[in-house]
Amino acid sequence: MARKDKLLAMLESDPDDPFLNYALGQEFLSSGERADAITQFESVIERFPNYHAAHFQLGQVFAEDGETTKATEVVKAGIVAATEAGDQHAVSEMTGFLEMLGD
Repeated sequence: MARKDKLLAMLESDPDDPFLNYALGQEFLSSGERADAITQFESVIERFPNYHAAHFQLGQVFAEDGETTKATEVVKAGIVAATEAGDQHAVSEMTGFLEMLGD
């Protein structure tokens, strides 16, 4: 069974698991399904706004697509979420990413 199929099966029994939802987005991304990945990461952020890894990943996808304004917005929201979670490492990574984007 392919990894994506496994994730979908696990999500059927636990649809509210933020990590499984995020992992599905990662799987879409790694298999070249960028539109599905973006949709999935946006869904994770909407459903689990404090899941800051999704903010960072979505920001990276937007930046790769040349959408720096969207990337900046979503990563800034991720910094807020990571700060609230006390995850200074994530804050530092996302802050460095923003600096690289020129913001």
